Amino acid sequence: METFGDDVHAQHRILRLDPPRADVHYVSAGDDTAPAVLMLHGFPDNHATWRGQIPALVRAGFRVIAPDLRGYGRSGKPAGVDAYGPAPVTDDLAALLDHERVDSARAVVGHDWGAAVAYAFAARHPTKLQKLSILNGVHPAVFLDFVLSNPTQFLKSYYIGFFQLPALPEFVLSLADFAMLRLVFAIDPAKPLARSDVDTLVEACSTPGAMHAALNYYRAAGPAHSLWSDVGKCPVPVQVQWGARDRYLEEKIAIPPADVAPLAKKSVVSHPDATHWVQWDEPDAVSDALIEFLNEK
Repeated sequence: METFGDDVHAQHRILRLDPPRADVHYVSAGDDTAPAVLMLHGFPDNHATWRGQIPALVRAGFRVIAPDLRGYGRSGKPAGVDAYGPAPVTDDLAALLDHERVDSARAVVGHDWGAAVAYAFAARHPTKLQKLSILNGVHPAVFLDFVLSNPTQFLKSYYIGFFQLPALPEFVLSLADFAMLRLVFAIDPAKPLARSDVDTLVEACSTPGAMHAALNYYRAAGPAHSLWSDVGKCPVPVQVQWGARDRYLEEKIAIPPADVAPLAKKSVVSHPDATHWVQWDEPDAVSDALIEFLNEK
């Protein structure tokens, strides 16, 4: 059991799946009969990234299902780069919703890499969700073209090239008790993440195989594999929330083009003082905008 806020309790569960699918560790909060919201974290995060949103959503009458994506936390960590393409990653999540008897989630919410997974989930399993909410993330099929055509984004994405290398990124990131990740969490958000939260994140990243698996998402998207280049069309309404002080992504790429997300809203819910970690920086504002979107007919 994990408590979010003062009064919302979430159950930790593990769904055991046969290969090539991977076991899914997740938390479930709220009434099992309430409309479900599937919430997907990014790199190098886990289900707890939604600690600011879970209580608000549950109080608003929704059920939250927040997994650790494959490779993260206590979820399975299959070997090989191909295991981190859109098909295996999203098929885990479809199995999770089936297991939880959710025919169609009210929405899938994704941040960072979770946004890419959310877009892929909508394309591959369109009947299993009604809406999509994206927080500082992009549709993977258009990201590469944007990087190559936008010098500012190219410079911001320097680390992606480094992550393509074998072994060295894992070594560098894990040095001195993951000092680099600790620094990121100290200086990236608008306010430094609490030490206890950083310790929890680092502990999850230090699980054997976790950092290698997390980096394999980047390798799966890289030029040697290009597994994320053909993510299909998103057929459901899309809301985009954006922390304007994102140092990794240009806001110009926030709204996906009509050929990949024809029902995307044409305006961004902007959070001017928030960074890439918008759900940490502005938890109440993000929750309020998300709940309004979920309740729209």
